[in-house]
Amino acid sequence: MKKYLIFLSAALTLCLTACGQRTEEVASTAEPTQTPKPAVMVTATPIPTTTVTAVPTPTPTAVEATTVPKPPVTPLPTLKPVPTPSPVPVPTASPTPIPTLEPTSLPTSEPTAEPTGEAGPESTPELSDVPNDEAVLEAYRTAAEIYSWFAGYNDGGLMLDMEDTALQSDLTYFRVTRPGLGTMDELRGLLKSIFSDEIVDPLLSQGHFVETEKGLYALPAGRGSDVTKGSVVLSVLRLQDNPSLCLIQAEVELLEWAEEAQAPAVAGTQLYQFPYQRVGDKWVFTQFESIF
Repeated sequence: MKKYLIFLSAALTLCLTACGQRTEEVASTAEPTQTPKPAVMVTATPIPTTTVTAVPTPTPTAVEATTVPKPPVTPLPTLKPVPTPSPVPVPTASPTPIPTLEPTSLPTSEPTAEPTGEAGPESTPELSDVPNDEAVLEAYRTAAEIYSWFAGYNDGGLMLDMEDTALQSDLTYFRVTRPGLGTMDELRGLLKSIFSDEIVDPLLSQGHFVETEKGLYALPAGRGSDVTKGSVVLSVLRLQDNPSLCLIQAEVELLEWAEEAQAPAVAGTQLYQFPYQRVGDKWVFTQFESIF
């Protein structure tokens, strides 16, 4: 390898001496002209080609370095962002008036016509059948009297004939003389006019009334009223969302009897509520109990 390099250097010196000052001028003006000459000498052998290519590498690097800053300076990249027709406000402006016109015309005409025509006839019949407070309280008083017949603490409304008796199951019944209560069917009709079927059926199954050939008989009151209960304050509670239902609230005084006291003392109150509502074509109590 050393011999080859010595030979190559000798050949180069001969070429330089033969060319004289020409070679110096050409080398100074254009360096790439020297590159083809050694390339011709090296073509015969593959090895010097690699060495020769390493020698002229500094010259093209200078050329490449000068050209590298030029492409970013070129106006091509600047021209690409300039054409901004894509975000043009023309398409955005066209769809905006379309949605504004459609909703304004549709909702104003449809909802106003539909509810006004349907709500009127439905609300009027509901309000016309609702009883006033006095009628509701009177219905409660009637229900409390009828219920007391079955509770066994009051039978005055039955007008019992204590001389006309009927014996059944070792129990003594007395004939009912109240007008309109001569049979079990009439009693059932009276109960259904004030109570719902869920209350009427259990009351009639107690065996408090029996029917014979002579008429309707009932058991007398077996107990007195509760001495721990005092006066009662009644009120009617209305429900705004359901005009077909109201509540009768009964506030009952709770009494305490002290030893050797002539009158009881009020220890507190107890609240009862009885729902009174329309079932079918009539108003009845759907829940009831004795407060005494």
